[in-house]
Amino acid sequence: EQLIGYLQAFAYLPTEWELNVFVDPDYRKQGIFTALVEAARTRATEAGVEAFTFVIDDASESGQAVLERLGAEYRMTEYNMVLKKAQLFLKADPDFELREATADDRPFIVETLGKSFGNTDEEAESIYQAIESDDRITFIGVASGKSIGVIRAYLASDTQASIHAFAVRPEAQGNGYGKKMLKLMVQALFRTGRTQLELDVETDNDRALDLYKEAGFVVHRGYQFHVLAV
Repeated sequence: EQLIGYLQAFAYLPTEWELNVFVDPDYRKQGIFTALVEAARTRATEAGVEAFTFVIDDASESGQAVLERLGAEYRMTEYNMVLKKAQLFLKADPDFELREATADDRPFIVETLGKSFGNTDEEAESIYQAIESDDRITFIGVASGKSIGVIRAYLASDTQASIHAFAVRPEAQGNGYGKKMLKLMVQALFRTGRTQLELDVETDNDRALDLYKEAGFVVHRGYQFHVLAV
């Protein structure tokens, strides 16, 4: 027997799964991709799932064509950015700190991520649970004694990390807190030996793009997100 294709589903929301599908190049254009998706659709329907999300390389014309035939709708494009030359200098601010989160911070984290990314508290809690693991760290930005933001990182290896779930509460934005949080997070990861860093950002988020570029990140590649109703 030979493995010629597989489908993996990540249930980051109760009603939406992200699918990763791979088919051996020698066996493509034989309906295997569609068969895998249809099998997943059956399981998803039983579980009450309403939609699938597909993530494909922005340069993959074949991937876009397959998803178009399936009837998936384009949602957005994100850049994957990697740290090329870290800009670590940060003027000392005695009124600002980045501290490691505790269990007591969970309500604040969920509420902050929900408000910043347009999710309900229930959706934010589901996403947080889906990516909660021992290989992720969470920090809280604190200004003048008040928690104002969240930033997390997935520790991919002893030298690599992926920054994600980075948000400053809407009422605290415009004060340079995001810049401080990002640079302090990079410094913290560098202290653990993790100097190969990456993050993702929507291509139309100019404010975040400018912040990441200023910190030394550069665009590596793009990914398109497509949604298919179940």
